[in-house]
Amino acid sequence: MKIIGVCAIGAILLAGIANSTAQQTPIALETIRLEASAMTPPNFSVDKNWTDSYSSSLSSSSLSQILPPSEPLGTPIIRSVAPVAEQRVLDRKYFLLNGLHLAMGLLDVGLTQRCIADHRCAEGNPLMPSSLAGQLSVNFAYVGYAAYFSYNLKKRHSRLWWISPTSGIATHSVGVVTGLMH
Repeated sequence: MKIIGVCAIGAILLAGIANSTAQQTPIALETIRLEASAMTPPNFSVDKNWTDSYSSSLSSSSLSQILPPSEPLGTPIIRSVAPVAEQRVLDRKYFLLNGLHLAMGLLDVGLTQRCIADHRCAEGNPLMPSSLAGQLSVNFAYVGYAAYFSYNLKKRHSRLWWISPTSGIATHSVGVVTGLMH
């Protein structure tokens, strides 16, 4: 019966890993080329009269009627781009939530083992093994998967990265409260 429970947990973990690492559909190369060619300015020749060739090509195109040039024709177009501040993935919030998840899981396992040793209670989860090594291995696998999943979400700038460790904290909090009551 314990082997079935461990296999079921392993299958659930593998399905979650496969689902979280699935790739998005690729964009067709033709679409990228079409968008890039629509956004590129006309070709310039490298001679003294480049402004004349630009103005003649601009006047012949239909874009000049829609979008007038923002700079005079004689000035070079140079734009500076502000640097983008990179969001750190492994920051204090990440370590706080995932560390609290790990701590609550260890406290839950410790209180459950104390209660089982005193013969006052039994493990409430039928899929969880009753031995210390079994409970710790399942707990570490669960916390590791939650930390990996939240890391990937935070790396992709998702606002929902905190849900995985928070759900683990809530789950283990229930186990800690019931362990303290017995």
